[in-house]
Amino acid sequence: MNTSREERYEAAAQKARAELRRIEQQSEKVLGAPSVKGDAQDEDDPIERLGKRIGFGLSILLGVYVAWWFWDQFFN
Repeated sequence: MNTSREERYEAAAQKARAELRRIEQQSEKVLGAPSVKGDAQDEDDPIERLGKRIGFGLSILLGVYVAWWFWDQFFN
């Protein structure tokens, strides 16, 4: 009885792997670029650096504003 359970488990695992491969292939076709794992993109891209700087600056401004707002709400 354990053999049939193991066989069913292995069949389900193979089916799941095949489905994941199919989904990955279809997503590559839709998006037009292969999936990138991790942070392997080109780090010398000036647009990415600019975007990171803008995001960093906006996050600092937002943090200062939220701190000021809390101070104003609770201590004044």
